[in-house]
Amino acid sequence: MMNFFSYLSIDFQIFSVFGYSISFIELLGTSSGLACVYLASRNHILTWPVGIFNSICFFFLFFQIQLYSDMLLQIYFFGSSIYGWWIWRKRTGSFVKIQSLGKRNNTLLLVSIFLGTYLLGEITSHLPIWLPEIFKKPPAFLYWDAFTTVASIFANFLLAQRKLESWFLWVFVDVVCIGLYSLKEIPFVTLEYVVFLLIAFYGCYHWYREYKTNDSASSLAA
Repeated sequence: MMNFFSYLSIDFQIFSVFGYSISFIELLGTSSGLACVYLASRNHILTWPVGIFNSICFFFLFFQIQLYSDMLLQIYFFGSSIYGWWIWRKRTGSFVKIQSLGKRNNTLLLVSIFLGTYLLGEITSHLPIWLPEIFKKPPAFLYWDAFTTVASIFANFLLAQRKLESWFLWVFVDVVCIGLYSLKEIPFVTLEYVVFLLIAFYGCYHWYREYKTNDSASSLAA
């Protein structure tokens, strides 16, 4: 009889599509991720518990394919989903208006992402040295993986703050993720991020329109 963790292995495959065998953990991670984004677009509170489940699935998946920065990112998503769930349960009134960071803060954002990517890349490069019993293989795509992790953290925070730049940052993250996951030969997750990219483009378009509308209204009121 298989134990529980056997079902979380990428070797536990349940069906094939065009010759590619899809593991149970990949199917769970992909489907819950799509559900999470859909629920968020519908402004539904269930996006947060689904997000918690999604982060657990991807934690185990990314560990097995040596994307350690992405694995660590799931810890952040797990905590932020709990926080978001708590905040949304207490939320009253309407959302704050969409705002832009401005040129100065955008420059600080880019510098922070660059430094964070370098630092996280250096940390994850040493994981097989510091914890060889756990991290038996070297990290794959070291700094690109670190970039998607750091940029995702900033994008998620900016999204919660209703900043316009959050969606533009998600576009860059999704593009890099599509490349990484395609090279790691996990097409089901790659396809998921193609969908995320389309949603991010829609988010850019929709939020920019609302931002310009609010900006015009504020100018008229002044």
